[in-house]
Amino acid sequence: MPNKFKPGDLIILNQYGLFITLDHDRKVGIIISKSYNIFPPEEKTEFDTFFIVYDILLDGELIKMIPEEFMEMYEDYEKDT
Repeated sequence: MPNKFKPGDLIILNQYGLFITLDHDRKVGIIISKSYNIFPPEEKTEFDTFFIVYDILLDGELIKMIPEEFMEMYEDYEKDT
């Protein structure tokens, strides 16, 4: 499965991503890193779970390990408004 974002892409945090910031405005961010996988803490589940995450720069602050499900492409957001 190809990565949804690449370094340099402009993004907007979606309704889930807005919870990671203190300011709940829709600000444009930029993807800083390639995608990487993280595993949740040890849990007793039947399936192996991992998250695809990125490091982003948002409002001058580097924020690490943001799941790709928390973001959408800025161009897509711009078309909807």
